[in-house]
Amino acid sequence: MKSPATISPVQLFFIILQTQIGIGLLSLPYTVQEGAGKDGWISILLAGLFVQGGIAVIWLLSSRFPGLTFYDFAPLLVGRIIGTVLTMMYILFFFAMVCYQLSYFLAVSSNWAFPRTPHVVFAVLAVAVSVYLAKENLRIIGRFHNLASFLLVSIIFVLLPLIPHFEMRYLLPFASNGVEDIMRGAGKAVTAFAGFELLLCLYPFTEGSKTAKWKAVAGANAATSIIYAILAFASSAIFSPEEIKVVPEPVLYIMKEAELIVVERIDLLFLTVWAVLVLTSLISYLYVASTGLTHLLKAKEHKKSLYVLAVLVIPVAIANENRMELMRIGDKINSVSIILLFVIPAFLLMVALIRKKREESV
Repeated sequence: MKSPATISPVQLFFIILQTQIGIGLLSLPYTVQEGAGKDGWISILLAGLFVQGGIAVIWLLSSRFPGLTFYDFAPLLVGRIIGTVLTMMYILFFFAMVCYQLSYFLAVSSNWAFPRTPHVVFAVLAVAVSVYLAKENLRIIGRFHNLASFLLVSIIFVLLPLIPHFEMRYLLPFASNGVEDIMRGAGKAVTAFAGFELLLCLYPFTEGSKTAKWKAVAGANAATSIIYAILAFASSAIFSPEEIKVVPEPVLYIMKEAELIVVERIDLLFLTVWAVLVLTSLISYLYVASTGLTHLLKAKEHKKSLYVLAVLVIPVAIANENRMELMRIGDKINSVSIILLFVIPAFLLMVALIRKKREESV
């Protein structure tokens, strides 16, 4: 496959940040409260801390093969057959993330703003925009993610006027639900932090020292953790423990309560901002999935693989538009993601250390 253009550590930071912050921006406060209740924001911080360990493992593994992607060095560590199987597993996972996020985007858009618009319309538009950018080189994708990240600032500005309405009695006493419930909530939050695993594919194309690359990914995850925790904290401070159990997108309801002098429906404006954030995540996953498929097929460019995946995404995403079904799919993806994001990289790192494998020795 033709090598993509390189990116800077700053661009890597924004790619990881934008990939992590997708549908979780709306759904995570509701998801974690199922396990941790009002202490969901603590669960999110713990999940972010746990993910930092996963980032360290992937960074240590990739730094042993600085010029190779995961698709290149996996067969060198475990053999061609198992390496191919692992490549296929990650391609399917990336593809599943695209389908799941697109399905959730369609469900929220339909329920909140466009109930009469066929899902296929928004599915085609979202995939078309994603493909338009995902077919470009990595540097262009990085620049777009960098630009889109400025939209995250709007979240803070909208939340500021709502601070006087916070009911701290809903949150106190902190951590009263116990360690077990808080850890259960942290486990439910893992999928929302997915995106850092892209380092497996982007490491050789990122400029700078290996320390700079680690700082970029770790910093992006820290920023994601803080943003998610702030939204979960605000949701628990505005909605009572009983109310938040029946509000699947508490962030949108918070935005609906906010009012500015010139804008009445902040929630609809925020929905537009969220749509851009979802698109950046779709772009990232489509890119790494298509490059993996291209590597598997030994093709020169990833565009044809991208078009094939794009055509397959639309019917799969439309078929899973039921909210309850999406929740079940999300639980399954959460279980699988723990294996792909943490277990397999740790196993490969152990193999590399035991066999003393690194790029210059293969």
